[in-house]
Amino acid sequence: MGKYDVKYIVVGLILSLLASGCSTRRNTPGTRAWHELNTRYNIYFNAETDYNETLESVFENYRDNYQAWLPMYPNSAVSNDTVIKMPGGPFDQVVEKMTKAIREHSITVKPRRDPSRPNTQEYRDWLRQEEYNPFIDRAWLLMGKAHLQNRDYIEAVSVLAHTVQRFAHDIDVVSEAEIWMMRAYAEMGWFAEAESLATALKLRKLPVELGERFTEFYAFLLLKQKSYREALPFLEQAIRNEKNRKQRRRLTFLVGQIYAYLGDSEHAYNAFEQLAGWDTPYEELINARIAQARLATGGRAVDALLKMAEKKRNSAFLGQIHAAIGAVHLSQNNLDKAIESFLIAEKESMGDAAEKAQIEVALGDIYFSRNAFVQAESRYSQALGKLPEQHESYLRVKFRADLLGELVPHLAAVAVWDSIRQQPVTQEIREMAADKAEAALFRIGDIAAGRLGNIDYAVEAYSRLLSEFPESTRRREIYSRLLLIFLMRGDQEMARNFKEKIVSEFPESEYALAMEDPDYDYVIRNYAKVQDSLYQDTYLAYREGRTETVQRNFERAKRLFFNGHLMPKFTLLSALSRGQSGDLEESTALLQELAQKQPESGEGAYARQIVTGLSEGRAMVATALPFTEIEQRPSPVMINSQADSVYFDSNKDLTHSLLLLSPSIPSRRDELLFAVSDFNFSNFQVRTFRSDFTSLPPYDALQVKPFQSFAEAGRYLAKLAADTVFRQNITAGIVPLIISDQNLAALQSGKPLAAYLDFFRDQLDDLPGDSLGSIEPISVEWKSVETEKNVPLNPVTTDLRDSDERLSAEQLRAVLEAKEKEALGQVDKRVSKGERERLLKERERLRKKEIKEREKELKLRLKAREEALKQLERERRQKLKMEERLRKEKQLERERILKQQKRK
Repeated sequence: MGKYDVKYIVVGLILSLLASGCSTRRNTPGTRAWHELNTRYNIYFNAETDYNETLESVFENYRDNYQAWLPMYPNSAVSNDTVIKMPGGPFDQVVEKMTKAIREHSITVKPRRDPSRPNTQEYRDWLRQEEYNPFIDRAWLLMGKAHLQNRDYIEAVSVLAHTVQRFAHDIDVVSEAEIWMMRAYAEMGWFAEAESLATALKLRKLPVELGERFTEFYAFLLLKQKSYREALPFLEQAIRNEKNRKQRRRLTFLVGQIYAYLGDSEHAYNAFEQLAGWDTPYEELINARIAQARLATGGRAVDALLKMAEKKRNSAFLGQIHAAIGAVHLSQNNLDKAIESFLIAEKESMGDAAEKAQIEVALGDIYFSRNAFVQAESRYSQALGKLPEQHESYLRVKFRADLLGELVPHLAAVAVWDSIRQQPVTQEIREMAADKAEAALFRIGDIAAGRLGNIDYAVEAYSRLLSEFPESTRRREIYSRLLLIFLMRGDQEMARNFKEKIVSEFPESEYALAMEDPDYDYVIRNYAKVQDSLYQDTYLAYREGRTETVQRNFERAKRLFFNGHLMPKFTLLSALSRGQSGDLEESTALLQELAQKQPESGEGAYARQIVTGLSEGRAMVATALPFTEIEQRPSPVMINSQADSVYFDSNKDLTHSLLLLSPSIPSRRDELLFAVSDFNFSNFQVRTFRSDFTSLPPYDALQVKPFQSFAEAGRYLAKLAADTVFRQNITAGIVPLIISDQNLAALQSGKPLAAYLDFFRDQLDDLPGDSLGSIEPISVEWKSVETEKNVPLNPVTTDLRDSDERLSAEQLRAVLEAKEKEALGQVDKRVSKGERERLLKERERLRKKEIKEREKELKLRLKAREEALKQLERERRQKLKMEERLRKEKQLERERILKQQKRK
């Protein structure tokens, strides 16, 4: 063995010994230095390189569509995005590396107190901090940025909020995290939260780099809010700070678009002109020239664009040029010329699919406005296959394409009838075409009135049907539709004409019977309002057990609203009310009728569940539970049956999920998702959980996964329910439910939730306490930025068990159901109509008072936060001054020692 081999072995042993002595469970100057070195130059360096290269690739490879507003960031969220974003993306590797850095190099153990150091405030603050690896803050920040670039904004906010809390002693780290949080909030459209952060950040003296980043992101926030004029100075400053050349050109083009939108042609022209002075690729330059030409007025703009089209060099861009000409004609309402130009653009377009789709959408819109629905349908259908789902026009185009796709076959049937009437054909063919045309005209009228909102087109179709097919069996429905149309228009003469036709030609019809009601005209003019009012009165009567009122209102609803959208709800109320009064035979008959006639409705599904339960040998309890506050659907209690266990698997060692059930309210979805994500990032640095919403009608169910067993999910639930920060982040109670993936699939395939709750109680629930109780929110007084350790409280749960009996599954569901104010009375309480109105007004008054108090409290909190931040800034400056003074003193001391040494 040579001396060099021995040397390498010794070095390896030294490094191994050093590493073994640098556990994160020890907090010494040596371990802190070792872990900082490894974090900085080993993991972080590689992760930051990956982050920068991936981001540059995103910026460089994105192809801008210059016919639309350019995005400030290519990977930014798109307004009205219909695509459900799955977690993860191109920056996953950065997230994984930063997770590893935190897991392996975070030092949270408190150091031994150095008795030789003065017990200063600075030293005490240092001892109180949560993290002692001086470089780990960069790992947290980079992880948050990577989540944001992946468009996982909730995760980004959770990581960055945790960074603010963990490194509250370092105002620069706090500021950087909050600047990126502001961007994430803006991406999600949470403008109040973003503005709150912006207000606080404006009060601080930020380092140059952070100041530039704040300017850039604040411009982005203003653009997202469509505050274009206010955004311009910040955006122009961001351009001056931008180092990426392509991004600088993109932002400059965007500035030109904003000035053009604001009507400032001079500044818009100058902005586009700047691109000519840089090393700009010709595709970008020609689009800038097209944009400049469009700034001219009328014929001048068209002439300038036509001259560009004549140049051979621009042959590849004829599509964009003629599309711009079409847009100029369209702005002047010259639709014929616009169609002509867009047709040329459609033919010449050589750009990407999205660019051609915009030309097709423009043509479709013009045809649609002219009732040329066949041509419009063709263009919308072609565009739909090219537009990305997150495009701002996608939903509108899809709606029109689907709607016209249904309408066009009926138009074709009428066109065939028109052509046949001019040709010699057999009587059989003529009759067949006439039958199809009659049905088509009826459907055209219904589609035009009900979905297109084109009442004139509907009247034209109905009138033609009556004219050409005077003996049509659809006359009664058409008279009713035309009566409603003319009543809504206030044309009393035409309305009276069709009312008389109904009474004279169809005296025994449902329509004629409805007209006997003395308030018929008022009801028809205020159909939705009266129907809803009657339903609310019926619902309240059901809640109070007033069966006669329920049945009387049901009969009136059958007479006036026999084809209304609330009729299934009236029927369900009537059935359950009869069940309350003991008339189970009539109740069952109504439920069966509802399940057969309305199988796709929510009420029909509920009725079908009850009927199925009865067929399986269960009996319906006469005192059915009242409606839920989610959609006011009743939940009748069924006597328990062992048949439910057949649906589900009791194996607790399968992969499980935790479902957090809550009312289906959109604002609560974001709130709950944020609260869970924040809890996971704060409590599990090594373990990763996914949180996604899954369908479990009629509730929202946030699914947290994966758990390797039922017991593991139970431990997670116990920790979640005990976490005070989590309960501060939610504003309404939630019900947790542990379920295996196999059993969840059974629920999603249609098995009733009530059956699983029965099964859970009987065969699975051996967790301490009541695992099906609700987790309730808690509120706390505002505290300053200097955070304190939260002491976990016992979970607040709703006890659902008595000492000697178990409640049924449907009674457990009552936890999720109506927690309505007692001001409306209990089931056995009778209140007059006047008293109910008084209680409702009082409740509304208290609600408004509570809102005002909350707004006042939020203002006080914001003020307190700003004061706290100002105090932190003052302390930071004082600290810097002290450090500078100590540095100068040390320097003077060093110089004094050197002078003494020279004298010697």
